[in-house]
Amino acid sequence: MLTITLRANQNVTGLALTIFGTGFGNFMGEAIGNTTKSNYMAVGNVTKGVFNSGIPVLQDIPVVGKLLFSYNFLVYFAIALAILLTWFLGRSRKGLNLRAVGESPATADAAGINVTRYKYLATCIGGGISGLGGLYIVMNSANGVGGVWVHGCVNGKGWIAVALVIFVTWNPARALLGSLVFGALSVMRLYVPLGIPAQIYDIFPYFATILVLIAVSMRRKRENQPPASLGLAYFREER
Repeated sequence: MLTITLRANQNVTGLALTIFGTGFGNFMGEAIGNTTKSNYMAVGNVTKGVFNSGIPVLQDIPVVGKLLFSYNFLVYFAIALAILLTWFLGRSRKGLNLRAVGESPATADAAGINVTRYKYLATCIGGGISGLGGLYIVMNSANGVGGVWVHGCVNGKGWIAVALVIFVTWNPARALLGSLVFGALSVMRLYVPLGIPAQIYDIFPYFATILVLIAVSMRRKRENQPPASLGLAYFREER
């Protein structure tokens, strides 16, 4: 509503909501922890059991089962969603309308597309998907605990997701491969022990984010550019 109806600056609004969400998440997470007290870890064990269970039978296949079928349902949902969105944005009429709104809302509006409706739907669905990403982090690997909220457990990983979107040039299918790169950097300490402090490992994903932003800013290919109206408010009366 702030950016679509009230036409507030999208960058400032995004930063404000990010800061608010971080504080609100820590407040509510710790409030729930104080309420459950001794049962806090027991709750974590239950939620981990639900969210971290792989595909029955298939996950028991030697080698392949652990490699491909031992993850929770959100992983497979994300893969299916990326494939679906690739088709939706590139092949379906609704998806092409959405892309038109992102490129030139004035032109889309003149063509009879309901710009406000598309923006609200895209914002709500995108926010919901981002929320599922945060849920996965909390349920799966929050500071090595998992299943319960830990103070600061998301730890700025949403910014890595933003860099990933830029890195893959707004292509959901490429995001599958790009997420593997950032994911590998996040768990490198578990598989490539270099004898360096753990904090150095924590730097790798964010350092890669900086490199990605620099590399993208140096590219000048037309097909790799972001949507022309990205981050801009649409004033219909100025059409």
